[in-house]
Amino acid sequence: LVGGEKMSKTRLNQIAPADLVETFGVDGFRYHFLADQRFGPDGDFSYEGMVQRYNADLANNLGNLLARVSTIVVRKLDGVGPGPTADGPLADATALAVEEASRRWAEVAPSEALAATWRIIHEANSYLESTEPWKMDPGPDLEQVMGNALEALRITALLALPAIPRSAAEIWRRIGLSGSPEDLRLPEAAAWGGYPAGATVERGAPLFPRITA
Repeated sequence: LVGGEKMSKTRLNQIAPADLVETFGVDGFRYHFLADQRFGPDGDFSYEGMVQRYNADLANNLGNLLARVSTIVVRKLDGVGPGPTADGPLADATALAVEEASRRWAEVAPSEALAATWRIIHEANSYLESTEPWKMDPGPDLEQVMGNALEALRITALLALPAIPRSAAEIWRRIGLSGSPEDLRLPEAAAWGGYPAGATVERGAPLFPRITA
């Protein structure tokens, strides 16, 4: 639906997917229609809503998390990613999100699976806001925070892979992981503690550049 009405040629309210992909990218397009439109019933589409969802979830939340973590690791830890702590403050919330996201994907409920995944991103961003690693000097405390944040990104890439495969693979690469997340299986691969200490982290261009409506 567009503005509550069925798309039709006579109403001239049709949406061309190729035009949206040109603006939002393939992953941005996929994410919107999996996260914002419930699987099964009719969905109600608006271009403004798509911009808002893209900027909030992809550019601000996930994109900024990756940028923050990679920038700090490169600048303060010489680009060497530390491993996570076994009982890190993000571990319990992440385990709950993994369980729900895995179950929801199996139920073909993508919007619920992605909502669970984005809880990890929100928790990780809140963790950084509370610990303020950009103010820390290099050392064990900073390594602990960055290791936990990198592990949250690793697990996020696995859980978000069905919706944003290209971006998930790029996150995987930037945080220094080898192989492809597509070769791994949930929920075992998303168990807390899998990020390998010593991986090479790199910065890059914004993963999801903000869009101005």
